[in-house]
Amino acid sequence: MKRITSILILLLLISTAFAATAGSPKHEFRGVWLSTVANIDWPVKRTDSEAKKQADLIRYLDKMQETGINAVLFQVRPSCDAMYNSPFEPWSYWFSGSQGDGPPADSLWDPLAFAVEEAHKRGMELHAWVNPYRVVVHPAMIDSAGYISDQHISRKRPDWLLKFNSVYILDPGKAEVRDYITKIFMDIVNRYDIDGLHMDDYFYPYSPIQNEDTLTFVEENRGFTDVHDWRRDNINQLVEMVADSINKVKPWVKWGISPFGIYKPGTPAGIEGFNAWAVLYCDPLAWLEAGTVDYITPQLYWPFGGGQDYGTLMPWWAKLSDKHKRHFYPGQAMYRAASDRFPEGEIPRQIRLNRETRGCQGSVFFTANNFFSNPKGSIDSMRLDLYSQKALWPVFEHKKGRSLQTPAVYSEKNDGFVHVFWNQVPGAWGYVIYRSPVKSELTKDAASILEIVKDPVTMHKDHTDEEWFYAVTALNEYKAESSAGLAAYDFVVPLRPEYNSTAGKLFRVLFRWKDYPGAEDYHIQVSTDRDFDLIVYQERFLTGTRLRKDLQSGHTYYWRIKASNNDVWSPVWTFNR
Repeated sequence: MKRITSILILLLLISTAFAATAGSPKHEFRGVWLSTVANIDWPVKRTDSEAKKQADLIRYLDKMQETGINAVLFQVRPSCDAMYNSPFEPWSYWFSGSQGDGPPADSLWDPLAFAVEEAHKRGMELHAWVNPYRVVVHPAMIDSAGYISDQHISRKRPDWLLKFNSVYILDPGKAEVRDYITKIFMDIVNRYDIDGLHMDDYFYPYSPIQNEDTLTFVEENRGFTDVHDWRRDNINQLVEMVADSINKVKPWVKWGISPFGIYKPGTPAGIEGFNAWAVLYCDPLAWLEAGTVDYITPQLYWPFGGGQDYGTLMPWWAKLSDKHKRHFYPGQAMYRAASDRFPEGEIPRQIRLNRETRGCQGSVFFTANNFFSNPKGSIDSMRLDLYSQKALWPVFEHKKGRSLQTPAVYSEKNDGFVHVFWNQVPGAWGYVIYRSPVKSELTKDAASILEIVKDPVTMHKDHTDEEWFYAVTALNEYKAESSAGLAAYDFVVPLRPEYNSTAGKLFRVLFRWKDYPGAEDYHIQVSTDRDFDLIVYQERFLTGTRLRKDLQSGHTYYWRIKASNNDVWSPVWTFNR
């Protein structure tokens, strides 16, 4: 009995893993926050050399690519400072240990430009992650050597600050502040080839605010009589200003925000906890209703069950986002995956629920360094199963861009490689290379995606000795695909077999293929190994384009066909019954 139970459990695990992989969506946002504040992720040390900082950044990107991640949210403005070469704000203290000190004077290195280029090389998006209002993270350190530069906004415009024990922020109620923040954000959008701009949840302070902005309310209330409604509108105005500014110059740049994961206690029913609507003055529902964001990423950093039940919160946010035709990528707590609160399998379970839920198009994980520790096998589950197949980015309904030309594609086989070539398509962000043994299924799902490359790359080298169908699509800047260009092929085209049950341990297969020009007959092989060393059936001189054959159940089979006037075998088709 014990042995039967063990076998059943094993079969269940295998079938569950297979179902997850088989069901991998072709379009799915798979993001990771790469944090720089307090050196959470990068730079590993503020005093590291330029070469070490570059190597560490590449190490993170390689790890993300290996895990199946397709978007990195790189924190470039932790506290009115810069992890890039800004003309307006000083280099971050977290970059060098002395605010205002960047790379050496003789260096042209810009970490943001470097991260964009390296992410694109790996077929990933790079979103610049910015904090809007935070000015000083630890006010107790404000007089420490190197912590705050004379060029910092806290020194230049002290009249813009709201001061609290735990943090100083820019006053959201001041029109000048909103203009300044928008200017900083748009400098990034205009000068860098980023795919998205991402703002986090630090609005009014968690402390919370009392009457520190009374004077601003008196001077700049815009007709509001309720200070709480005014504060929420201050945030909403900034969100709308940034959205409008992006859409005027680079509408393909995705504008997303990651608010606190609970809107209000009791919303939805059974949810308990912090009231972001009343304390942070954060109103994501207003952004969705106004259409002033492209996506939202509420930070749902809790497991299933309890007063912050992931299984309740996530579908609620998904339904709202879907209603307003905006994307929803929940923030998930990889940093908590090793804790006692998160049982083994929690993160994979959350990903599976995301995929089953209408209105949820992906995930974003906090934070990048946890991918190296593989908490409770979560990263292995993603790398080997859930994210083992590549995914394209979901395309917005409200932003799709124009259709691109179909690439002209051809391939050459040489010395164990197939070189796939295509022409450069005007306006292309990049290209998707597909490979499949089945012509009709070439671009249907994630399983056929071989690689995603950034323009101007126009060649891919596939290490294979087998025959395949290859196709290439062009992605516009919104990541919408063109129609597929198919590489020419010179082999018999196999068609989907038909299967019928028979008595006993046998099943009947109808093998089918397309007629090959000039062929007098065909040669078929069926094997139980991909190299065809274990051939269980073969027949030459077949004069038709179909064959019925009984095979034993319980095996995985591989079959191929070739024509009498061509030495090239068809792509290999795999099946089991």
